[in-house]
Amino acid sequence: MNSKEQSLEVVENFFNAINKGDFIEAKSYMAANHNYVGPMFSTNNPEDYFEKLMAFEMEFAVETQDLIVAENAVTHLSLLKVVNPVKATIPCCEVFNVKNGKIDQQRFYFDTNLFPKP
Repeated sequence: MNSKEQSLEVVENFFNAINKGDFIEAKSYMAANHNYVGPMFSTNNPEDYFEKLMAFEMEFAVETQDLIVAENAVTHLSLLKVVNPVKATIPCCEVFNVKNGKIDQQRFYFDTNLFPKP
């Protein structure tokens, strides 16, 4: 398996685990020093990432539009659908860097003005 295939497989497995709600499995695809940077929060390890993610009191669904792979980076173009307690659809771009079979950096981008107020 080449670097591009491995990076794509790691990110796809991460998303599959997240979509099942299995954060323990999702964490297994993240480096111990996983660095997340996003418009709502930033973290430096998987535990803090999931703690911040779970703090949102909204129900989300993510609709993948495309996955673009370049060596050890995977760009995820998606629509973030807020479904409860308010509704919104927000175009997003997320860039994953994979090193040694683990996601070590994750950057998430969207226009915060589109994020609904509860």
